[in-house]
Amino acid sequence: MSTPPLYRLALTAFQDARARLDENLADVLDPGKALISTMEAAYWANALDLRLRRDDPSYLQLTGDGPELMRALRFVRNRAAHQLPLVVEETGGLRLPFTLPATILPVLICWVDTESLPPADRGHEDPKGEACYVKWFEGCEVSGVLKDVGRWLSTEQSRPGSLLN
Repeated sequence: MSTPPLYRLALTAFQDARARLDENLADVLDPGKALISTMEAAYWANALDLRLRRDDPSYLQLTGDGPELMRALRFVRNRAAHQLPLVVEETGGLRLPFTLPATILPVLICWVDTESLPPADRGHEDPKGEACYVKWFEGCEVSGVLKDVGRWLSTEQSRPGSLLN
């Protein structure tokens, strides 16, 4: 079992990666930098979730949206870690050719649809994780989803008996 400082270190690493993502998105939208920060945050949150699942039986009993959100995160982290990490894309802005009337959408960095994800390795398909990804991530703005993950981890941290305390 990990010592509590290692849990806090992983939580801090997740929070730092999220902050870097927000910084990257605030200046110039750079899908490459956003991808790096996104996958770093996903790595730390997934590692923390897996350790809590292993080390804290009460964590497995938690309900709400968090378990599905973390399952979706594990699904996309696995796809990115074992394949090429092409899991986010730039959307919105001006695109040519455009038709009138034109609507200019803001430029956002969003999670790709499942068809655009790298395929799973044979024998490592995860239909439940994919369903959670479609429900919680697909087409959604990356920073918003990671804020939801952060809220889930903060809720866990404030739970009496949590290993994140």
